[in-house]
Amino acid sequence: MATPSPSSSTPGAYKPADAKGKAQNVPVPVMPELAKENSKAGLEAFIGYYYAIKNYANETGDTTVLATLNSSDCASCTKLLDATSDSYIDGRWRAGGNIRIPVVEIDWKDTDSSHLAKLQLIQDAIAYYNADGTEGRPANSATNSAFVLIAAFEASWKVVEIGVLR
Repeated sequence: MATPSPSSSTPGAYKPADAKGKAQNVPVPVMPELAKENSKAGLEAFIGYYYAIKNYANETGDTTVLATLNSSDCASCTKLLDATSDSYIDGRWRAGGNIRIPVVEIDWKDTDSSHLAKLQLIQDAIAYYNADGTEGRPANSATNSAFVLIAAFEASWKVVEIGVLR
């Protein structure tokens, strides 16, 4: 799956978060033109962009763009946004947790208004730090999970629901 290109307007060298501090100069992913199309390929490009923005939010605590990609009715999306924001309260930060999507299977029917995608999401381990650099909470191990994402296209793609497949 193609990864959206980061913007080149971010000044300074990118530095990922680690035990010594927050990420710096994190490039903001740019939505590919294909992700704006109401097509199977457009949905696949949107999913790639969605997770690129999710990685950006996880790394910076900035969920502004990610929130715009979710339907207002998506309760699971709200929980994911809240969990991301919580990692950055009172000067906290997280390191790691990058998400990759090696497999995307889209159930596309031209007559449907929403479409289901099955995803393999691989997420790196995550470490959490308090503002003083101490461990904020126990680390999360790396995961390799199957997810379902349902998206609908009106003027643009929106995630309607997301969850782990069991």
